[in-house]
Amino acid sequence: RPAAAASIGQVHRGVWRDGRSVAVKVQYPGAEAALRSDLRQIGRLSRVIAPLAGGMDVKPLVEEMTARVSEELDYRLEAEHQQRAAVGFAGHPEFVVPGVLASTSRALVSEWVEGRPLSSVQGDPTEQRNGFGLTYVRFLFAGPATVGLLHADPHPGNFKALADGRLGVVDFG
Repeated sequence: RPAAAASIGQVHRGVWRDGRSVAVKVQYPGAEAALRSDLRQIGRLSRVIAPLAGGMDVKPLVEEMTARVSEELDYRLEAEHQQRAAVGFAGHPEFVVPGVLASTSRALVSEWVEGRPLSSVQGDPTEQRNGFGLTYVRFLFAGPATVGLLHADPHPGNFKALADGRLGVVDFG
């Protein structure tokens, strides 16, 4: 049973050979082919959309979107970013980024982070909720200075409220 859904895959909870709990992110079969087909269709539509865009050249926008989506298809790149953040934030008093144990282009194994989705703090006492909100914002601003990365997917499902008050960050795709 999947523990969570990812944009183009699922996350399963597993056990690494040394007994640690791990997150195993696996890309859906056919996801790459489907996305590439969609991107080709968007490219074709860009010629139709161009006159409606007030003279703006939409081709560079489509090319940029295609490049960014193509990056998300390769879990090795995500693993590189996540491991860079895990090393940079290791021992941080506010943030936890799980280390990467293995990756391929379509699978990624990292340490498991136990916590609640950030969206679940809405029912918490105001002080606790505000604390997680501030920690979340501090993380978004700390990434470029600490590890040279901007976390560009601030979906609440990518963040976990940990029991000790720290913020777990679990998606770098």
